[in-house]
Amino acid sequence: MLLVSSIFLLLYRNSPKVEASRSEPVPIYLDNLLNAGRQVYDNQSPPVQHDKEEVTVVELAMYIEGMSSFRTQTMDFQLDVYFQQFWRDPRLAHNETRRVLVKDKAVLHKMWKPDVYFANARIAEFHEVTQPNFLVWIQPDGSILYDTRISMVVVCTLNLEKWPLDSQRCHLRILSYAYTTEQLVIKWKEDEPITRNPNIAMSDMHIVDLYPGLCDGNYSTGTWSCVTAEFFVKREITHHVMQSYVPTTLIVVISWFSFWLDVEAVPARVSLAITTLLTLSTQANAARMALPEVSYMKAIDVWMGACMMFVFGVMIEFTIVNYAQRQVMASSLESVKSGNAEKKPSRGDLGAHARHLFLRLRTNERQHLVEDPPEQIAMNDTAYDTAAPVVQPPQNEDAEAQEEVWAEQKETNLSEVWKESDPAERLAHWNEKENDASSPLMGNGRAHVRYGAAEKMKNRKCNDSSRKKEKWSSAIKQIQKHKRNGSVFGKIAGRNRAKKIDQTSRWIFPLTFIIFNLTYWIYYLYWKE
Repeated sequence: MLLVSSIFLLLYRNSPKVEASRSEPVPIYLDNLLNAGRQVYDNQSPPVQHDKEEVTVVELAMYIEGMSSFRTQTMDFQLDVYFQQFWRDPRLAHNETRRVLVKDKAVLHKMWKPDVYFANARIAEFHEVTQPNFLVWIQPDGSILYDTRISMVVVCTLNLEKWPLDSQRCHLRILSYAYTTEQLVIKWKEDEPITRNPNIAMSDMHIVDLYPGLCDGNYSTGTWSCVTAEFFVKREITHHVMQSYVPTTLIVVISWFSFWLDVEAVPARVSLAITTLLTLSTQANAARMALPEVSYMKAIDVWMGACMMFVFGVMIEFTIVNYAQRQVMASSLESVKSGNAEKKPSRGDLGAHARHLFLRLRTNERQHLVEDPPEQIAMNDTAYDTAAPVVQPPQNEDAEAQEEVWAEQKETNLSEVWKESDPAERLAHWNEKENDASSPLMGNGRAHVRYGAAEKMKNRKCNDSSRKKEKWSSAIKQIQKHKRNGSVFGKIAGRNRAKKIDQTSRWIFPLTFIIFNLTYWIYYLYWKE
């Protein structure tokens, strides 16, 4: 049977050539050749397997029909390509004037074809709808084109140090699985090996360029031929600018409103700082949700961290302002107290002053008692005579001793008053002690005064007491006013200090943020590769 088939094939090849407008899908003699078995056509061996000096060269080309977005969580991307392989098999040369088209999958399985595979493809599959998407062209000299449509998910280890300002270079590695470089060599076609659909558009990436490359590697089993298709893509940053950079910038600017709020508005300033800090933290968490957990710092991490530091700096600035204000107020109050302590009289001066005041009051009282002559007083149409002797100022030693006792008592009472902590309380108690120390005229003999003189003396004493109370009240008010003035001065000084710090922060924080922005964008867009 094998002999008959060989004779038929030779007769058919030597027969006259017939010109035709188009070739048959598969000539009968080729079908017979493929069905003749391994003794006639061995589909398990490369075309030049028996020629030790030559190797089978397979050229590759690829047309990219579609490409999906690069997923950072899984670090891969989808690819839809028309994959083309070119090689020459002299055993399939024919006498047709045009190329032979093979569309039958059964015929394809009877032919030898390269065993290339995609090394870093997670999933790869042929398209089968509505028919298997492949074709085989066989030229008269045995040159073969095998074209098929493949969809795959390609793994790409992304470098996210510049995310979302990054650009990525991903490679598709294509190797022969069973043949080493001694039997089969893979290489790209010389004329535009990688082309793409110009209408490809991705949501967050755009293709910059496509580069063919080689990746022959030495393994323990030998040297294997390998080629790569490099995809250079750049991330579109418009979405990230609008979703991440602009909102966080506005949050930082809003936190600066605290510098224009009154330093006494503690709830407003604290609430503003905490609210902006929490909002910024939420924005940072939302930006990180789409990213995998990596061990290095990304560009978005630097931005979010810097923005949080600026907002946290606003809180620190308010703490410093509040502390500085309280320190200045405390220093002012201490200086006022020190001035009052320096002006406080000594106990010796106080005693002398009290003794002098008491003697003057006693002399005035005695003069009031003796200045009215004896007279008759009409009361209820009745006259009463008071012929008793008028009391004279003490002239003996006992009276002088009594006056000294009163003076010492007065000094003791006033000294106890000055032990009080507050000047206003001291003056008030001093007034009470002095009123208590002012006793009626005392003597060894009995004093007999007329009823009218006693009433007159009582009225004068009331007037004197009212005048003294007014003097003490005026003195107390002056001291309290002095204290209030010292407190107000300290408060004003503290507010001025806090205001200066806020005014300085109004231009330091924006200027620092602008410098950070310039450094950040220049570094990640132009400097860092």
